[in-house]
Amino acid sequence: MMKPPTYHRQQLLLFLLEQAGGQLSKLDLHKLLFLYVMELAARHYAFVPYRFGCYSFLAADDLDLLHKRGWLTLKNKEVKLQAPLARLPWAEENTERQAVRAWLTKNPERGSALIRKVYRRYPYYATRSEIKEKILDAEGLDRVLAASRLCKDDKQVMFTLGYEGIAFEEYVNKLIRNGVKLLCDVRRNPLSRKFGFTQRSLATLLPKLGIQYHHLPGLGIESECRRHLSCVSDYEALFTEYRKTLPGRAAGLDRVMEFVGEHGRIALTCFEKEPQSCHRHCVSDYLARRHRIPVIHL
Repeated sequence: MMKPPTYHRQQLLLFLLEQAGGQLSKLDLHKLLFLYVMELAARHYAFVPYRFGCYSFLAADDLDLLHKRGWLTLKNKEVKLQAPLARLPWAEENTERQAVRAWLTKNPERGSALIRKVYRRYPYYATRSEIKEKILDAEGLDRVLAASRLCKDDKQVMFTLGYEGIAFEEYVNKLIRNGVKLLCDVRRNPLSRKFGFTQRSLATLLPKLGIQYHHLPGLGIESECRRHLSCVSDYEALFTEYRKTLPGRAAGLDRVMEFVGEHGRIALTCFEKEPQSCHRHCVSDYLARRHRIPVIHL
């Protein structure tokens, strides 16, 4: 017997497939998943505007994993359930399976009708679609255009943000909505157990969304300096010492300002949610004083 899916979100993917008849196009599955998450205020997945509308990189990764474990097959543009769920205790007793069944009866659309429904209700997620002109009428396209204008601004700004507590797609939407063109990773070691936040993932996925990525390890703090931080005074002491080293990190600082000159709107990133708990605020404060560039902490 196959091992049950590790996470509830992966179970949801299987439930959607099962209750939709056992097979869906990848496009339909993503659109149904998106609507389910949005309409039921579920926290399983987050989405970004992509080539064909709303897209979750995490969901795509989960589909690959479920395929490798034998739960489903991925062939061409189709996703097909391989294993019946009806007699499995974890599925039979799952209230979300029932919720999916009830929700799908109210959302029978597939194909172009389903895509159109998503684009009309959530025009932001259609802003990067390659097929919106084929799907929407003039009024729908105007709404998408209005949503895209909210994501464009040419004023020079240095943003900072951390990925603590948010999904990769939520993080990326902050970049997109604020018109960020380039992300500067100021972690010493750009590794993470969270999906999407390793150097390799960021360097691969962000360019697909129109955002460049650069790692600047010279602006990071060595891991041994962070091992025994336990209170506010520890962080304050660490940042006091870090600020003293900034004049010696000129190469990295100069590179940041070069990026500002080239791209206008960039972001410094690290892990911590609050900027005052992260050394990125030391970098942004230092550069703001010397170059009079506006700084916004997202």
